[in-house]
Amino acid sequence: MVAGSLLGMTHKSALLGLCVFLTLACGKKGDPQPPLPRGPRAVSDLAIEQEGDDAVLRFSFPDRLLTGDPLTDLDSIEIFRVDKPPSELTAPRRTGAGAPPSSVPGAAGATGVVHLPGEMERREATNVRMAEEAFYRQAKRVASLSLPAIAEATHGATLEYRDSLLTLFTQEESPYPLAYAVVSVRRNKERSPLSNIVALTPDIAPQAPVFLEPIVSEGRICLEWTAPEKNVLQQPVEIAGYKVYRRPLSQEEYDQPLNPVPVPTTSFVDVGAPYGVPLAYTVRAVLKKNPKVEGLPADELALEYRDIYPPPAPARLDALSEASLVRLLWDPVDAPDLAGYVVYRAEGNGPFERLTKDPVTDPFFNDETAKPGKRYRYVVRAIDRAGNQSPPSKEATAALL
Repeated sequence: MVAGSLLGMTHKSALLGLCVFLTLACGKKGDPQPPLPRGPRAVSDLAIEQEGDDAVLRFSFPDRLLTGDPLTDLDSIEIFRVDKPPSELTAPRRTGAGAPPSSVPGAAGATGVVHLPGEMERREATNVRMAEEAFYRQAKRVASLSLPAIAEATHGATLEYRDSLLTLFTQEESPYPLAYAVVSVRRNKERSPLSNIVALTPDIAPQAPVFLEPIVSEGRICLEWTAPEKNVLQQPVEIAGYKVYRRPLSQEEYDQPLNPVPVPTTSFVDVGAPYGVPLAYTVRAVLKKNPKVEGLPADELALEYRDIYPPPAPARLDALSEASLVRLLWDPVDAPDLAGYVVYRAEGNGPFERLTKDPVTDPFFNDETAKPGKRYRYVVRAIDRAGNQSPPSKEATAALL
């Protein structure tokens, strides 16, 4: 009997040890965990402003995954826009970091309700998802930037995208509010969460000024125009100034304005126009309340600025007779496009004839063809690169013995 009892106890102990071992080896199976997100991290610094006819979006280059690892396979960036967004769509999102103390997990608020760990995070995630779904229901994709387009739009660490607002300036009603957001997409089509949403109500552009007849003179093209009195919706408008643009007719687009700071008057003097190049000008008014908003461009003013303006004449000319030549000296001429000087000679009372085939670049010349016993009269003319000759200098006379 004793031996049997001991055997039974030993068998029970072995079963108990096996159960403990199995319990320690396997552990308790917890709730299934979702896979770690691998999409790009959402853009969080999207900003917007109106410049001219464009809504300009700027944001940091997306370079991280949601896991914090580098984003090395960016494929595209999508731009979304909502016309006439409801106010709740553009209201700032509240994050857990800004939640009131009563919502801290495990703490009792004023109502005495205790929030379980993870409850606020789940609620916030749900709110973010619902906000994104509401945005996508109303949004349209206005652009999908490929890698070459992304590279072209990148300046340093910032991307810039311009959405034209011209259609809003030509409708009958006032421009309506707009909301924008961006999404990054990997090559495997994994998408980032929606960026922060930014809103803009475009300002209404002024109408176009009207050019008057330009006044052209040496080194100066004086432009004048009439001011627009209304915006494109036929409403009164306040103008802060004007920006003037110039382009060669061979170039399709205008570069930066000639005057970075708007001129407050309806005139501008261009002192840098190149000679001999067909040119086109336009001018745009800028709004007083937002000088970055430029109005419609004036109808182009085209002209060819030809150099028909000769340099000034040399102020003094001396002719010095020497043994076998006549040495000529004159005061140099100050002209930015000076090509040189042309010397003319007349024998006795005869007519002047050109003595130098090519312009001389120095303010002196030796006439080695003068003959003894002859009296000569000399004049010098300055000549510019366009071939315009100045009036003649005063005459100088010399004779070889």
